[in-house]
Amino acid sequence: MGAVYDAVQRDLLHASKSESPAAAAVFALLSGHRIEAACLAATAHRDYRLATLVAQSGSGGVGGGGNDKQMQALLRAQLKGPAFAPEYQRVYEVLAGDGVAAGLDWKRAFGLGLWFTQTPVDSVSSAVQSFQRDFERGVQVAPPLPSWLFKPGTEDLAAQSADELREDRRGESAVDLLQRGVYDAVFQLLRLFAQPAYPLERALPSEAFTPARGDVRQSAMLAWLLARVRRCRGFDDMMSYDWLLASWAAQLEVLGLWHWACYVLLQLSSPPHRNHAIRALLERALPNSLPTVSLPPAIGADLLPGISSDSTDAVEEQIRFVLQELQLPRSWLFAAYATRSRYDRDWAETHVVRSRVPSAPLTTSSHFGRLASAQHVAPVLDTVAETILQHFVWLLSANQAAAAHAVVLQRIAPDAVLRGEYHVLKRVLEHLQSVQHLVPRDEWMAGGQVYLTFIASIDELPNVLSSIASGAGDAEALAQRANTIYEQMSVLLTALPALLARFNTQAHVVGIYDSHEANWYVGSEASELHVKYSVAVSEMASMVTGFVQELGSGDMKSVDASSVPLAQDMRILRTYQLAKSCFGSLVSSELEA
Repeated sequence: MGAVYDAVQRDLLHASKSESPAAAAVFALLSGHRIEAACLAATAHRDYRLATLVAQSGSGGVGGGGNDKQMQALLRAQLKGPAFAPEYQRVYEVLAGDGVAAGLDWKRAFGLGLWFTQTPVDSVSSAVQSFQRDFERGVQVAPPLPSWLFKPGTEDLAAQSADELREDRRGESAVDLLQRGVYDAVFQLLRLFAQPAYPLERALPSEAFTPARGDVRQSAMLAWLLARVRRCRGFDDMMSYDWLLASWAAQLEVLGLWHWACYVLLQLSSPPHRNHAIRALLERALPNSLPTVSLPPAIGADLLPGISSDSTDAVEEQIRFVLQELQLPRSWLFAAYATRSRYDRDWAETHVVRSRVPSAPLTTSSHFGRLASAQHVAPVLDTVAETILQHFVWLLSANQAAAAHAVVLQRIAPDAVLRGEYHVLKRVLEHLQSVQHLVPRDEWMAGGQVYLTFIASIDELPNVLSSIASGAGDAEALAQRANTIYEQMSVLLTALPALLARFNTQAHVVGIYDSHEANWYVGSEASELHVKYSVAVSEMASMVTGFVQELGSGDMKSVDASSVPLAQDMRILRTYQLAKSCFGSLVSSELEA
């Protein structure tokens, strides 16, 4: 009877101060169902008659033997006679099966009815229902209020009835709980045992366990054990069960135990809700977008500086737990890292002062360091460039190639072209090319493929021209290769206008929406992107038209200068060169005639 042991011992201490110490001690012990101790207490006070009565009672329906009905009838008849001392009267009423509970806390009040008024055929359910009827109807019995409500100095409130609590200023919280039907967790479990149809969502409110209404840890654990582990009770509405688990997971997440929150969310009843909740949790909980030993990027890891020392053992252990113990798909974590890296990128672009490594061959205001393609080592990057490349790599790992393609066109390619850092861009595009089937074909051909063709042409052309000038190699093969490059560049000149049209916004436009990354660029940012993009494409057009002119020995008739996205000065120059070429051809034809 450990649940009421402290209360019984407290009453025993006060029994000696009573007018009838023997009866007071016996009553206290009977309220804890300590029959043998009650008999010994009566004997110690030389009240052998009371000891004999106590020894014949208390088996009830639980013990199976039943109470002595003849003795109980005799005790009731005696109670109608001359008045007893109050302590003896309470003991006799208990032995007579009347279940006197005034002045007792609810657990002992319920126990008196269970032990001394039940018959062998009565069930625990009938005792629970009888007790509930008593305190709901205003009988002088303490209601089953949560134990946390009674702080030191207010223990006496636990023995007050509902009417007494309403009259006591200290009982405002208790009355509020009673009005909302919030009872002690122990009583709620008794109701679950006694009433098969009683739903779990009503039996396990969080306030039955703790004063914090939002703390659902104990109620969620019990609900999970009863509904899923033991499978002894279900929910009328599974959304209530899912709400308990989601609230429990939120508490774990706040404590930094997001990996255990994933475990809790795996118990959700609805697979779509389960998947969505876990993936959203991963996006919120990851501390950063740095690669870890447990989860390196699936594609493009060579573009990053490597595993950072910022990845602590705790993060490694958490990642390992969700992958190995919970068996979460790697694609979920890749997608979460992609989302987190986007926020890291945006933050770095907005707040970070771009520091430079003195020994690195970086141009001022450039994000990306030059990378020797033959060495295949990671580039020296600043903070902004690193977050951009992390975002790109995680998008590729998450099979979000269309979004990765958008990052290349918006963030990586324009800066690389303006700074002449084509090696990094080439390696980025080669990784993207391996999954180009995931990018819409028309977007790839008008985007990434244009940059690949441009880089391949300008990489090979200087060597071809140098070989032709020096006379080294097969002249016919070199001429054929030069002609192929010429044709590629001619095609590039027709593709560049479509590339520029991607960010061809007007000054009055308030913003642009990128469907692949689900980003909204406000007017100022859209204008900045447009300017940077336009300058980069114009730079490419200037280089290509120059090479076309060089390959065609000054013949620019095949180039429509008005349609090429050139800067104004370059457009005037190319138009002049085209006019000069046409005039020279016209004079030559007239002289020949």
